Amino acid sequence: MPVAHGEGKFIVKDNTVLEQMKVNGQIVFQYSDKQGNAPGYPDDPNGSVEHIAGICDPTGRIFGLMPHPERFVFKTQHPHWTRKKNDFIPDGFKIFESAVNFLKKA
Repeated sequence: MPVAHGEGKFIVKDNTVLEQMKVNGQIVFQYSDKQGNAPGYPDDPNGSVEHIAGICDPTGRIFGLMPHPERFVFKTQHPHWTRKKNDFIPDGFKIFESAVNFLKKA
């Protein structure tokens, strides 16, 4: 998925905050390599603490995400769209589609 993080990355005030977030289940997404291991660049594009890409509040209702799936909901938004087969579904679209399908079941 194209990344547009600019200068941003996830950091915490101290390890106490990080440990509390772990206990509360607030770490929603982490960057990983294709094998699911802790990544380096470019799989973790910004060097965030513990490769954290998405967090939520303790209730799980407020969600913050560092990658920007809204930047890849149309095929033409991918930098290689003219060179790729035109039969793929953009990764960003899949994320939003999954969320809608989950909420329909709730």
